[in-house]
Amino acid sequence: MNEPNVMINNFTEEISDSSPTLNQPYFEEPAILLIARLTIEVAFAFVGLLGNALVSFVISKQCKFRSGLKLFIRNLAFADIGILAISFPIAVVKEQLPLYWPFGRVVCLYFYPLAEVFHGVSVWSITAIAIERYRKIATGVRSSSYISTKPLKWGIFLIWVVSFLVVSLPLLFVMDFLELNTGTFCVVAWSRTMHNIYIISLTIFWYLLPLGIIVFTYVKISRQIQQSNKFHRSSIKRRSGERKVENVAMRFTEERKRMKQNSKAKKILTPIVLVFTISMLPLNVLRVLLLVWEEIVFERYFLLIYNVCVIGVVMNSAADPLIYSIVSKDFRLELKEVFSRFTQRLQNLIKLRRDDKNGDLNINNASGAKDNGHLRERAFSPEHKQNDENAILVTPV
Repeated sequence: MNEPNVMINNFTEEISDSSPTLNQPYFEEPAILLIARLTIEVAFAFVGLLGNALVSFVISKQCKFRSGLKLFIRNLAFADIGILAISFPIAVVKEQLPLYWPFGRVVCLYFYPLAEVFHGVSVWSITAIAIERYRKIATGVRSSSYISTKPLKWGIFLIWVVSFLVVSLPLLFVMDFLELNTGTFCVVAWSRTMHNIYIISLTIFWYLLPLGIIVFTYVKISRQIQQSNKFHRSSIKRRSGERKVENVAMRFTEERKRMKQNSKAKKILTPIVLVFTISMLPLNVLRVLLLVWEEIVFERYFLLIYNVCVIGVVMNSAADPLIYSIVSKDFRLELKEVFSRFTQRLQNLIKLRRDDKNGDLNINNASGAKDNGHLRERAFSPEHKQNDENAILVTPV
């Protein structure tokens, strides 16, 4: 095997047998820029972890769990937690230490490929959310309607299985742990043809196909909303000539409420499409470039491009709680209730500890006062006086 060559694969780097050596210097970021970038990345990851954990907790605490949207949002939160807690730290370590794999053989051969499944689950959970939004708007299903969760859970299970088969399973057969004179590497040992097939299938499965589905549902929802709003406006105009004022007022209220809900749904779907498209674009463009321009990995600014891809994936996972959780009014109410309960419990705990401390002080003070009373009684007792007189008589001069 020749000297190792670093190449992007998924959220990782891999080694190729047919490329030049890794001796060409890359652009070194100034210390201030490096610290600022890492700080921003870690801040995004921390906020994303906190937000996704909160989303999972709030949705899991809800008693009436009959919304497919909530199931997919929670599944998305689980996947994003895996990306931010596992894949992101590994990506940062590999970028900072390109010639050293510090996690050992077992993590390289088994745990590392399995962690890639989170990316596929995250992307297809987003796609499922878009489909669910379209289904609700197109069929007019109310959020309060009963929906069997069994087929939805089977859908989530299918997302995990397919993501594992497409993303993680091929890597389990080609991962290799190398300890060479030039460094310690966790590499993907496969032919160029296998690499290209995997990259093409991954680009289609992870970006182009889900993006096409999301854009299709967005366009259909936009048309559905436009037609619905047009119908409601014509209904308002038609009923404005009715004589029964009470009925007209009620109809006006209902029609305007539906138009407002439609407008809100479109405002929510717009950032869904934009965030996914923009944040995941750099990584998939880099994948395509690797197919036609292998030498890009030796370009001076290659690591900067890689860092942009890392930031894009982190931003996508960190933004998901903010974007996808606001589609549910129940979630916002539940979130407020959780914060209220937490604040109340914290106040009760502080008050309880304060009362315990005051109680201990009162007990100590009462005990001290009781002891002082006993001492005073003993000091003025006849027996104590007699003992003092005897002590004075036997005291030497």
